[in-house]
Amino acid sequence: MDRKMPPSESVTADNDPAIDLLECALRDQAVLCDALENAADRLPDKVVLGECLQLRRAIPPILTAVHRLEEEIILPFIKENRRMLPGLPEILDQVRYEQIEEGCYAEELCDALRAYGIGLGKPSPETLGYMLRAYFDCARRRIRFDCTVLIPMLSATRIAPLAV
Repeated sequence: MDRKMPPSESVTADNDPAIDLLECALRDQAVLCDALENAADRLPDKVVLGECLQLRRAIPPILTAVHRLEEEIILPFIKENRRMLPGLPEILDQVRYEQIEEGCYAEELCDALRAYGIGLGKPSPETLGYMLRAYFDCARRRIRFDCTVLIPMLSATRIAPLAV
């Protein structure tokens, strides 16, 4: 997890500070996903137990930051513009559902990483690998959606508000 963050290319022309914060949090989460995938690929023999504990400690603050920024930036935007852009109520429901889903995966994964990291032998390496993949697949899906759909939509509306 000591890798440098990937270069950032903001989708916003005017570099809105709130959107920049969200993009940064999403990049942090993408780096975490890469580290989780790397660990899953090296199970069972090449993962140091302390690494599991380090990954376990990294998940909650990164996930909390992304969800907090979504709550403060994306969800208010959707609520304010639901009449102007068709489909936004469904997007709002999807964002909320995926936050809950991701939070549940994260909680279970943190418990498993802790147990594996202190050498309890449970979960099995196969189960832990499956849990890691389920989490980072879910997180990456949300990152792609935020970056390819929601942030550009938010940026376009903030830069050039839609006429009613």
